[in-house]
Amino acid sequence: MRGQPGDGQRSELAGHAGYGCCASHSRFFWGFRLYLISTAEGMPIIWGLAHPKLGEREVTQALLERDHQLIAAGQVIVGDKGFAGKDFETFITDKLGAHLIRPDRKNEKPRFGKVARHRQ
Repeated sequence: MRGQPGDGQRSELAGHAGYGCCASHSRFFWGFRLYLISTAEGMPIIWGLAHPKLGEREVTQALLERDHQLIAAGQVIVGDKGFAGKDFETFITDKLGAHLIRPDRKNEKPRFGKVARHRQ
């Protein structure tokens, strides 16, 4: 419901959306972040909108928990460096039975190498 003029609400998204920073564009924005989990061919299978201040691992884990039946045991999940973290990797392997591969961070010993050929 839209607020009355002068009450500080200029959008029906007030109270739901938020301010975030887009590092690749060096800008701030107001709204939501779109999270998309797709097949290797690009077919979306899970999606969600989230407040921009929430972490990508936290949001992705919540999406995967909600739609866990869409992830088959032994399936490979390809992500970026932002998905590095022991808790997230444990969730993927132990709860989903899948395998997470991602580029190695500079401060860790090599495990996956560069996965650019798997990502677009």
